[in-house]
Amino acid sequence: MNTGLILGGGGLVGIAWETGVLAALCEHAGFTPSACSVAVGTSAGAYVATMAMGGVDLVERARAEQSGALLTSPAPPPEPTPGATTDTGGGTSAVPPDIMRLMLSPEGPGIERARAIGHLAMAATRDLDQDAAVHLFRSLLPLSLWPEGDLRITSVRCETGETVSWTRSDGIDLATAVASSCAVPGFFPPVRFDGAHYCDAPRLPSAAALAEEKNLDAIIFIGPRAGPLANVAEDAELDELERQGLRIVRITDGPDFTEVAGEVLDQRLRPRAARIGLEDGRRAAPQVAALL
Repeated sequence: MNTGLILGGGGLVGIAWETGVLAALCEHAGFTPSACSVAVGTSAGAYVATMAMGGVDLVERARAEQSGALLTSPAPPPEPTPGATTDTGGGTSAVPPDIMRLMLSPEGPGIERARAIGHLAMAATRDLDQDAAVHLFRSLLPLSLWPEGDLRITSVRCETGETVSWTRSDGIDLATAVASSCAVPGFFPPVRFDGAHYCDAPRLPSAAALAEEKNLDAIIFIGPRAGPLANVAEDAELDELERQGLRIVRITDGPDFTEVAGEVLDQRLRPRAARIGLEDGRRAAPQVAALL
């Protein structure tokens, strides 16, 4: 089975939830994420896809999420840029309202909204400078080098709104690539690489191109769809691929996810999100087992 794995966004809550889902699939469906032909991760999914393709024990990782052991960074980031403001709040409420309005708006081409968000991100006041943000992700990632498998990490070029997909052949450090994918505007700074800036903004769908390039038999999509995480264009593309005969398994947030959906950047909600993810993964396990 030539399978592609696509992991969506979801902030810190999404990281815990997706880890729980994958842990349940490993335990109850015999799923081995690192055996996938390709894994694509967006924002929270970039972090989780890195672990999945790197062979990290996701069952143990989910246990750590549930226990709260991952709530504190193992290494403090460097001091913020002098004069930067410090906001200790966690959640989508920390994102500037003008940026959040664009994130939530369904109007207009996605690339235009992404470009507008990117420009606002470059101008926004931020708690951390880039070096501090990348250091933070480097300290939190359980591996430091790109895994051997085909891992692709998506981000958005602020200047153009264009969706990019980093791979190890692009010459970008793994932690820098993940930081660029997770750089929620106004919460984290845009990440500079090769003369451009990158941030977490709406992406264009890529499943169809991925399926054709890799000659996939199936795609497993895992990602919450609450509020700003909804992606109508991506769902429509997956629907069309399914109509064309590609086998698609979609695991999205169940009803319990509403308990943690309001503040997806609040790390205090991670233990509950991991437990919800484990339950959602257990419910989806028979479908994934049948696919495999």
